[in-house]
Amino acid sequence: MTTELQSPGALAAIEALHEGIEAARELGLDVTRAEAVAREATERLGIAPDAYVVALVGGTGVGKSTILNALAGEVVSQASSRRPTTGAPVAWVARTAQDEIRPLLDRVGARETRTHANAELERIVVLDLPDVDSIEAGHRAQVEAVLPKLDVVAWVADPEKYADAALHDAFMRTWLPRLDRQIVVLNKADRLDADARASVARDLGRLLDGRAPASGAGTAPREIPVIATSAIDGPSGIAELRGWLANAADAKAVVAGRLAAAARAALAELAAAAGVTNADVRPLVDEAAQRGAVEGAVEEVIRVVDLRGVEAQAVAATRAAARRHGTGPMGLVTSAIYRFSGRQAAAASPGAYLRAWRQRGGLTRATELVRIAVADALPSVPAALRGTYAAAAEGSQLERTLGDAVDRVVSRQPVETPSSRVWPFIGLAQSANTLVLVFAVAWVILWVIARPEVASYDLPVLGPVPAPMVVLFVALAVGYVLARLVSVHAGFLGRRWARTVSASVRTEVREAVDADAFARLDKVERARQQLGAAFHRIAT
Repeated sequence: MTTELQSPGALAAIEALHEGIEAARELGLDVTRAEAVAREATERLGIAPDAYVVALVGGTGVGKSTILNALAGEVVSQASSRRPTTGAPVAWVARTAQDEIRPLLDRVGARETRTHANAELERIVVLDLPDVDSIEAGHRAQVEAVLPKLDVVAWVADPEKYADAALHDAFMRTWLPRLDRQIVVLNKADRLDADARASVARDLGRLLDGRAPASGAGTAPREIPVIATSAIDGPSGIAELRGWLANAADAKAVVAGRLAAAARAALAELAAAAGVTNADVRPLVDEAAQRGAVEGAVEEVIRVVDLRGVEAQAVAATRAAARRHGTGPMGLVTSAIYRFSGRQAAAASPGAYLRAWRQRGGLTRATELVRIAVADALPSVPAALRGTYAAAAEGSQLERTLGDAVDRVVSRQPVETPSSRVWPFIGLAQSANTLVLVFAVAWVILWVIARPEVASYDLPVLGPVPAPMVVLFVALAVGYVLARLVSVHAGFLGRRWARTVSASVRTEVREAVDADAFARLDKVERARQQLGAAFHRIAT
């Protein structure tokens, strides 16, 4: 790349265009034209930076070739008012710069070259292009192919064709905003009197109004100069045009300005398609709607995970552990039965219950809330982005993403059942009480069979009760109290553990849903923000 052409404006615009293209690809926008502009700019920066190419563009018979001949002071390009005589670009270049400019001529397809010795126009290449309304089908295609490579355009019209749709609608409407330096030449002005010239000038001004490139966002389009020529009068008839061409003495600035203008125009198209031309780029899906969808999705996920069921399993698991350690010999027997029958695995395994959350339902309802939030916003989404936004909320993909996130959440939860140092002491007391209970049962049996003399105790309501029965009742009551004490204590520990697990699951599920529900949409919004930033960086 030639360093002399590294204009801050041009380089900044091209860099911004590349950033915009990258963001636009993320958005699924068509970047074909923008990529072509970026490629063309990169190529042009390295070819003859201190010379610029100006083309005469117009319809059949408006006098493009005559203007070129008048500039040269000799016949450079054959002229005719009735039929197209220029079938390919004809270049008029300074003899001293011909070799240096050759790559530039090859680039614009100017195989036919005429030279001159005019020092004033030494760094200017003038092209005479085929007619835009030619009866030859290939002529218009040639003009369309060359236009993106031009640095300056002189739009040539005459009193009869100045409003011709072939020029205005097919070419000027598209290209006026993309060119930094351009002029409209009203040729054959010698056929008009002063009033007619003024009238035509007004009409041209009306046709051109608002189509020129603006210097920045929010600024009015720059005025495109309109000059009158009479090329048939020779050099004197095109003196103003010659002066306008010569005034662009800094060719590097002309080229840089054209590249910057083309980059801005291409980036503006992408920005318009993404809806980021306003300075304040807001998310297309309202943040409040996103928060509401996330809250609803979290509740749906929690419903499927079933935290109440997890809490019941945690309490049951804690009580099962308490039975093994705090209920004496009978507790060991009942714990074994509870465990080997499979009931403990089914009703007292919170970790397994958490991991089996998929068996209790899917996440379709959760993802539907996200889809609805996006669908409600689609009418306000630019047409070019609606498919991208709809895809960002596509249910099956989001359901898989959220499902994987929930799997990670439940796999991280602690599943070690809590225990207590109190339980073994209660277990010892329960064991001792069991011995007392066995003794009491044996004593009662002996008393019933042998009827030995035993003391009696006068109890309220019951009256006299034999000592063996009192001991039996007391042992049963103590066993019940100890068992209830273990159960209540285990329930307290289990519920506390369950609340910790539930709070952890809820927090992590919220984080997962918050991160994943609109993750794809957030990526799209970041690309919009990037595109908007690139556009406004060079448009303001």
